[in-house]
This record gives sequence, structure tokens and C-alpha cells, in this order.
Amino acid sequence: MRICIVGDGEDLSAAYVSWRAERRGAEVVLLREQGLGEEWTFRLGEAPNDGCLEVGGRTCALADFEGAFVRLNPAPPLPGGLELPDDEEALFILERRYAIHWLLDAVPFVVVNRASAGRSNGSKPFQMRLLAGAGLAVPRWIATNEAARARAFVATCPAGAIYKACSGMRCHVRRVDEMLFERLAAGTAPVVVQEYVGESDVRVHVVGERVFGTEVLSAAIDYRFDEGGAAFRPTAVPPEVAGRCVATARREGLVLAGFDFRVTRDERWFCLEMNPVPTFLPYEVATGQAIADAILDEFVARRGRPELCPGVPEGLPEPCRSSKVVLAGG
Repeated sequence: MRICIVGDGEDLSAAYVSWRAERRGAEVVLLREQGLGEEWTFRLGEAPNDGCLEVGGRTCALADFEGAFVRLNPAPPLPGGLELPDDEEALFILERRYAIHWLLDAVPFVVVNRASAGRSNGSKPFQMRLLAGAGLAVPRWIATNEAARARAFVATCPAGAIYKACSGMRCHVRRVDEMLFERLAAGTAPVVVQEYVGESDVRVHVVGERVFGTEVLSAAIDYRFDEGGAAFRPTAVPPEVAGRCVATARREGLVLAGFDFRVTRDERWFCLEMNPVPTFLPYEVATGQAIADAILDEFVARRGRPELCPGVPEGLPEPCRSSKVVLAGG
């Protein structure tokens, strides 16, 4: 088996997948983002299988690869020794990334994951409507930058509410407090205000048709920022919930996806979001769940059956033309 790691070779998840692949006897080819044009380049023919990679002075036919695991750095560096003004640096990095996206959309093997898959994550309101449309329960929410609307919504939430960014950028989820209302009244971008749901956090990783459930033990509102340290343990996922997660990931063109749930004491599963680039490593290390091996299994099982790029999902919201925004769901 031959696979490639694309993007940031120092990313822990990428390094772990690489290590697991080598333990299985696979050849791993590292395609560092900052190395495109120097360490490696590519050529595409009229047919996908006609293409090749030029890596370290040797030619690797695309047809000889089983898959690619992608972890792109949010702030990738320039090639060594290259210095550019800030505006030119931003354009250089953007054009280089577009080239990598173009390559990953064209290769004839499985990619985990293409940038063109899971785009709903770029808009939390849109994604939550997508999740609800897929039959997953989503806590009630609004997206607004009006303090009065936010305050009125929170008043209808018996256990209170949390708020987070509308975009797909990583953010700290917090309890709604007076500071939020003051910021909204002063004028700020819309935020998602969502009804708070107890009791426990559960991360569900989907790899193809396989599902891995992990209960997260933490007293924090957002366990990712729990300074005391969260604990993880495997947990069963109801078949109906698991099936909907698998179907949603497939529909979004994702081989690997991470679904975040809040589960109540009476076993109601509420989906908060779906991550198209989930950091699965802490969950695997803590629980022993073989998520990385499941990814490698997908490379083998799908050889010769490349996924099609799903393109941009239909029904994306129109750009906002008003200074005041209110969307609601749930």
C-alpha cells in the first residue's frame, strides 16, 4: 500500500496516521504544503490515472496510491528562504492552497478529506439546518446580533443558553451572560445563541460505515478548553443515531467526520455540529478505538472506486445585506 500525507507533516493526527500506515507495511509519501514546487510537484493527464507526482527526484504514478490523508495548517509557512510583503505572502499562500485543492479533487483515489467536502461547516446556521434535515435532533437556536432578540430567546431556555461563532472557525463556546448582551448592543457580528442541553458530551467519529462513540467526562461548558483535563471512555451509539451520522457524512462527501452530541439523562441525543476535519487522536489514545486503522482500511476497501467531488451544497444562504440579522432553528 502507498499513501500520501498532504499538508502539515508535523500535525499529530497526520503523524499518527503515517506511523500506523508504516506499521502495516505501507509506503508513506509526505507532501508538505510549503514544499509544493520545490520538494514535490504534480502533473495531471487527460485521465486521472495518467497523472503523477514528482517527489524527491522520483516519479510516483497517481494510479499507484491507495489514498491521501489531509491536514492543512491554518497558517502555513512560506518555503524556506522566501520573504514577501504581507499582501504578497497572503496571495502566494492562497494560490498554493488552491493548487493543492485542485490536485486533491482530481486524484483517482480516496482523500480524507477533500476541502470541497463538508463545506456546510463554514456556516453553523446552515449546517444545523442540514443536520436537522437529516433527522438529527438539534437544540433550539437563533443567529442574531440584536441584544433584545437574544435576551428574549434566552428567557425561553429553562437551563440557560450558550453562544458561539456563526462561522466554521474554532471558537470557545461560552454561557450567555450580560457581557454578550452588552457586546450585541454595542454592535457586533451575529452569533449563534443556542439552548443549553445537559448532561454529557459524546463525540461520534464516522469512518466510512464504521462508527466510534466516545463519552467525554468534563464539567466544562466546552471540554476542549477544560484546564483540569477531560477524560474519555467508549460508549455505544444508538443504531438510529449512528445510521443518520453515516448517511450525513456520506452525503457531505466525507470519509471521516466528527459529530458532537449532548446526551440527556433520558437518552435524548442532540447534535451540536459536524466537524469535517476532526482531531480524533485524543479519543483514540484514551479509548483504544482504532480510528486511524479504520481510515487505512477505507483506503484499501475503496481502491479502484474513487469518490466523486460533491461540489458546493445547494441552498447556501444568500450574503447578508442587512445590519441586523435573525435566523432561527430547532
